Order: sequence, then structure tokens, then C-alpha cells
Amino acid sequence: MIKEEKEEIILNLKEFNLEHELIKSRIIIYSIKKLFKSTNGIEKVHIDDIIKLCEKNIGNKYLTPNKNLKVAINKGKMYFSVIKKT
Repeated sequence: MIKEEKEEIILNLKEFNLEHELIKSRIIIYSIKKLFKSTNGIEKVHIDDIIKLCEKNIGNKYLTPNKNLKVAINKGKMYFSVIKKT
């Protein structure tokens, strides 16, 4: 983990990609639980999509698995961010 704040968690993408797929899934679930105290609305397909996004690691890419979470890849880092409601 690089940085953890109330509304954002930043991970080292290279280290994440070296992990086994099961560990990657657990890291994703852990990060989401840290931000939201729950994983409601996050399904296996979302976790699989996040893992695929990280493996491709091409440019600035992101996913929004639900209306509250944004997962972005940028410059070797993986960002889990709370989407602010306006």
C-alpha cells in the first residue's frame, strides 16, 4: 500500500500484479471495505474487471463498478476513490 486516506486508497500496481489472483481479489475487497465499511453492490464480475484493468495497465484507465466507487490506473498506481455526490 502506498497511501490510505478517508476517501482514497492508493496501491503500487506493479506489486499488485505480481500477486496470485486470489490475493488480488482479497486486496480489492479489503480496499473497498476500508472505504465503505461494506462490499455491497460489488460482485465477482466487478472484481474480475478490476483485475483485468490492472493487468492491461495501458495509459489512464478507470472503472466505476458502482455509483460510489472509482478504480483508476495511472502512472504505476492503482487508485480506489469514493465518488463524491453533488
